[in-house]
Formats: sequence, C-alpha cells, structure tokens
Amino acid sequence: DIQARQLDENIESLQNPQSNFLEHGVDVRTMPHTMQYNKQDLPPELILTQAELDDALNFRSVPSFAADALHGTGVFETLKGVAKLVLQELTKSG
Repeated sequence: DIQARQLDENIESLQNPQSNFLEHGVDVRTMPHTMQYNKQDLPPELILTQAELDDALNFRSVPSFAADALHGTGVFETLKGVAKLVLQELTKSG
C-alpha cells in the first residue's frame, strides 16, 4: 500500500517475515523477490512515488514495480520480474 500514511506499517511488514525466516535458518537475502507498489490508482497527493518507496523500503535494490491491482496494471510485470529471478536462481543452483 503506497499511501504515505502506511509507510510505518509497510516497514514493519517487511521486518516480520525476515525475522520469521531467520528463526528457521533461512537467509532472506538469498531468496529472489521483487517489490510491488500497489494502489497507483489513488490520487498523487495521497501516495509516495516509486523513488520514495524504493528509498524507504527497497534496501536490497531488488526490481520494483508500480501497480494497480484493482485494474491489473503492473501485476503481470511483477509476476514476470519475480519469475525471471527465480529462474536465474534455479540456473545457478542446477
């Protein structure tokens, strides 16, 4: 959720899975993933820009995608982006 008022919650939601993975011995830094910044259909004055979100949330500099899930904009691009990373990781492992 790219609304400016949701930034703290977004940061917290990124921290929770990392802690959970670490508890199970999984290094989240080795997992392929992307960032999808949803709700691009909201008025510009309510949302953060992709650059602002990358600066605040994308500390690993993974591919990020602007999206509007309500209308489907950017959703397939995000899927293609993460699929590409997974295939690259499988190629390295195999």
